[in-house]
Amino acid sequence: MARKSGDGWLRRKKYADGETWLFCYQTVRVADNKRVENSKRVGLVADFPNERKAWGEVGRLGLKKFIDNPIGSRPKFRTLVDHFLVHDIEKVNSVHKRAGETAECLRHNFDTHILPRWGDVAVEDIKAPDIEGWFEYLSESLAWTTISKLKSAMTSVFKHAHRHGLLPQTVNPAALARCKTTSGYIAKIVTPEQMIAILDYLGTPVMRMEYYLALTCAATALRGEEVFGLQWGDILWDKSQILIQRAWSKGKQTAGKNEHSMSSVPLHPALAEHLQAWRRETLYAKNSDWVFASVKEKGRIPRSASICSKDYLRPAAIKAGVLTKADNTRFGWHSLRHSLATFLAPHVDVKTVQSILRHKRQSTTTDLYMHGQQKNQLEAQGMFLNAIKKPGSQMIQ
Repeated sequence: MARKSGDGWLRRKKYADGETWLFCYQTVRVADNKRVENSKRVGLVADFPNERKAWGEVGRLGLKKFIDNPIGSRPKFRTLVDHFLVHDIEKVNSVHKRAGETAECLRHNFDTHILPRWGDVAVEDIKAPDIEGWFEYLSESLAWTTISKLKSAMTSVFKHAHRHGLLPQTVNPAALARCKTTSGYIAKIVTPEQMIAILDYLGTPVMRMEYYLALTCAATALRGEEVFGLQWGDILWDKSQILIQRAWSKGKQTAGKNEHSMSSVPLHPALAEHLQAWRRETLYAKNSDWVFASVKEKGRIPRSASICSKDYLRPAAIKAGVLTKADNTRFGWHSLRHSLATFLAPHVDVKTVQSILRHKRQSTTTDLYMHGQQKNQLEAQGMFLNAIKKPGSQMIQ
């Protein structure tokens, strides 16, 4: 056997057709990130009688491309996904670490949709038009917003493969595939008057927790998983702040949406007074207790966001005229986040709204959360019409 090197090494091995040169090399195994030995046949020793000629054949065959490449020369898409899951989704450091819910959603999309269709297809055989055709097929049963997430997941896998040198920096077929990205979802906005009606509906002795919960969400724009993840020790009464330390979603504690969102929100004295009143009423008032603890579970976990929304917030919204009984529009705690942003839009600068919502990008605040109300739109239109009126024309009120 020839001496090992970073460029691989040669070994002789007897096969049925004669003594054969093997090109040996190491790669990193995806499953456990360990280096393992692999080999490729070069040719018969009879055809390449010395190492110099055998190395020449290694070069001609391009076998060195396998070195430190755990996926081989013609990988299947499933192999790229496996590497992506190990080295991206499951990474433990904080640099570009995926939020728990994001990682869970990605795994679900891979297992449910992407891998059944593309898992056993060679990467080089995946073409943008084929992906587009698949999108069109899926659109018969899935919303385009969901399909857009599948496109994003596939694109991320190819980018990951490029970044790690698993594939050459060439075309990303998933990125080229066209997909409808617009959402038909329009958030239901709750006006201050409607919020008063919602709180009036919840303001009964049997719905005290739901009352304080809705008030806190509406006044802080906390995400649903963040408000349910609050513990009393997170409220800094003397500093007028609520720290966002964790989130609670789908029955378990998570690290929250992203690093930027894990900060704090202001606590106005009026809201602080209400929360202190709730702390005096609740059975679970220690610093380590959940602010909105489940009585059924004896305070061990917070209330369920989905159940609270379905059984309390939605009926209150119907009573307040935000929804009708026949309206199946999506409505929940996140709607109150949109509502606060929309209420603040005409009164404060965009950066203040962005800081309250804890958005990393200002465009997220302006494009997705500051919804124009018809009254504001009519007033703006009226201002323009007044500005272009002819002399003597009637003032538009």
